[in-house]
Amino acid sequence: MTPELYTTAAGKPRWKVRFWLDKRQTSKTFGTDAGAREFVRLVSTFGASEACRILDERTSVQAGTRTLADYAEHHVDTLTGVGEDYRRRCRRMIANDLDTLGVLPLTAITRESVARWVNAMAATGVAGKTIKNKHGFLSAVLRHAVLDGIIGANPCEGTRLPRTVAHSMTFLTPEEYAVFLGYFTPRWQPMVALMFGTGARFSELTALTVGDVDLNAATVTITKAWKDNGSIIGAPKSKRSVRTLSLAPETIDVLRPLVEGRRPADRLLTNTVGGPVRLQTFHDNVWQPAVRLANGEPGQRPGAKAKRVARRIDATGQVIAPATVPLGKRPRPHDARHSCASWLLASGAPLNVVQDHLGHESITTTSDRYGHLMPSAKAAVANALSLALSPAHPQIES
Repeated sequence: MTPELYTTAAGKPRWKVRFWLDKRQTSKTFGTDAGAREFVRLVSTFGASEACRILDERTSVQAGTRTLADYAEHHVDTLTGVGEDYRRRCRRMIANDLDTLGVLPLTAITRESVARWVNAMAATGVAGKTIKNKHGFLSAVLRHAVLDGIIGANPCEGTRLPRTVAHSMTFLTPEEYAVFLGYFTPRWQPMVALMFGTGARFSELTALTVGDVDLNAATVTITKAWKDNGSIIGAPKSKRSVRTLSLAPETIDVLRPLVEGRRPADRLLTNTVGGPVRLQTFHDNVWQPAVRLANGEPGQRPGAKAKRVARRIDATGQVIAPATVPLGKRPRPHDARHSCASWLLASGAPLNVVQDHLGHESITTTSDRYGHLMPSAKAAVANALSLALSPAHPQIES
């Protein structure tokens, strides 16, 4: 469906869009190429019938009626209790994700148009969690419009959101972790040890300063995190994310060289030139090479510069060779946090203790993610029920 340019008898250019509506071919004419192409987008996203309704709604609304995008900006400007990084993310969503909905008047947003917007994202492979986040933002904007008396009801209510298969968590056993750690260079081993030994989020761990560590009390206090894709330091993810973690003696041994003789305000972890550690760079240049080596593959992908391979040497000065026995797992950086949680639960730590350690806002989050790792708890339930039921059950004849 492409706009067709033609010239009227008066010599003016016009653009015609042909499309099917109710099994009949019809067309609409526009005075600009941009208007015609926008209508094509509406048809592609919402279908011909809804696109025509939207076009009619735009034509009939009174001048000055706010579009969804304009009102969304107002919504973001008037939010309270949020950081500037959150406002920036919202504005990016308005600019990039509202798509054809953003140019509509608020009164033209219907449950059907919201549903088609959601379905269009799902059709292009957008993850279910991402769709949920975008829909949640749109719903908050429209709920604000309801409170302001601009619209009578929230068109987002009742939308059934698609679910996609989430990336499964990868848990390393303590033995697998010991093997995996050996495929990092000595320069990066302390940071990897802290990732597994604390279970802290990457944004929290890389924001730590020397003063956050108390070697005598064997604790590290998390009060800040990198925000907005690592561009600024701000508050952690939630109120419960501000926490003090108890550390194992082995983790204290790793931290001691990073703390002693340094100023409290110094970054605890830095990159090779003394700057902050960025997730993407760490993932590509440090983590993934170790994953490949641990699985018996060359640390660098084909075509990589030889000097990068030569820099991957162990404590004895030897180039780290690929494993002869593959690890068989390909963890992501966030899987260090999952592994830490699994070790805590396997040792018998109560779920609420694990919740506090990880900084989850709700214990439901902890339970949903890691409850299946508590076979001992399920066995305890069975034993307790057995003790309660055993006196009575002999009376039941089989």
